[in-house]
Amino acid sequence: LAAGHDPKTNAPLQALWRRDRQTGEEQFWSAAPRGFVSEPIFVPRGLQKGDFLWQGAQGEEDGWLLQVVYDASCHKSQLLIFDAAAISAGPVARLHLKHHIPYGLHGSFTTVV
Repeated sequence: LAAGHDPKTNAPLQALWRRDRQTGEEQFWSAAPRGFVSEPIFVPRGLQKGDFLWQGAQGEEDGWLLQVVYDASCHKSQLLIFDAAAISAGPVARLHLKHHIPYGLHGSFTTVV
């Protein structure tokens, strides 16, 4: 989920946080001080055309997290891709956009077309 950089707060949203409710294991990655995150979107490995986003995954870590980050230092956004099983390792890819995407919380969910 999107979280505050300081674990004691929930705003501004500058980080990704994952907590396994069964084991208590936590993973955390932060875009602070000038990065602000939106809601991450999970994409399972092996997603096929026509699948809904949760189909095909073998578990909640079996896929990728897509995260839009607004970089206030340059007024541009990036799309970051994380291995859902290794959030703390940081993004495995960064797509640098030539513009900003207006900062907002919620992601979008759709079938693959």
